[in-house]
Amino acid sequence: MRDRSSVLLPHFTLCSILAWGGLIVSETLAQVALKAAGDRLGSMDFGVGWVMSAITDPWTVAGVIGYVGAFASWMTVLNRIPLSLGFPLTSVIYVTVTAASVLLFREEFGVLRWSGIMLIVVGVVIIGTEED
Repeated sequence: MRDRSSVLLPHFTLCSILAWGGLIVSETLAQVALKAAGDRLGSMDFGVGWVMSAITDPWTVAGVIGYVGAFASWMTVLNRIPLSLGFPLTSVIYVTVTAASVLLFREEFGVLRWSGIMLIVVGVVIIGTEED
């Protein structure tokens, strides 16, 4: 029987860990920035004026930058980690976006929602340590 760490660790080089961290940070930035932009633009009717305001809003620009960073990070991750392992690892973004929602937007989450998020994280740990 193989050591459990040998299943997961060969996939994780310093570059893949940095890329995965970059993905989480970039995706969280994108979600938070676009929420802030949406809050600012929410009172406007959709139309040309709204589109012009959206594409010039600093939060929208930050959101797009976050998505570009997430794309670059994800491409790097996919080059180094099997998709069947890398994709479930993106579930950590649920935790970071939820935490940012609580801290930055004062959103409230009950025990049931936090429990669901923790179940997702436990599932990711199980997937990541599965033996071949």
